[in-house]
Amino acid sequence: MLWYSHLYVGEEAEKKRFSLIQKIRSGSAPAKAYVIVPASNERNLLDIWEAPSVCTPEAEERRGRLGQDELLILGLAWGYGEALELAGQMANEVYQATGGFDVKGYLGI
Repeated sequence: MLWYSHLYVGEEAEKKRFSLIQKIRSGSAPAKAYVIVPASNERNLLDIWEAPSVCTPEAEERRGRLGQDELLILGLAWGYGEALELAGQMANEVYQATGGFDVKGYLGI
């Protein structure tokens, strides 16, 4: 898995940032941890995944569909509510900067 160089992190996740990253990398992420990844289809701006699902066959299948060698993690949140809020902040940032919603173009991914 790859981590976005300017990783977006929610307020609660920031308190546990390094511990969460280590646990996700090792495949032992807590159930309350969520990651934000590029959208798996053109109808979405971003996808929100439970962090434990990052190291599953579904994640490998998704990478294959997107033509990615590695899953790119753009954001990290603690709890689904924070994940929704963080994804909204990311979309808002893209809109404020570009006047549109080309998340991939804005982030350079």
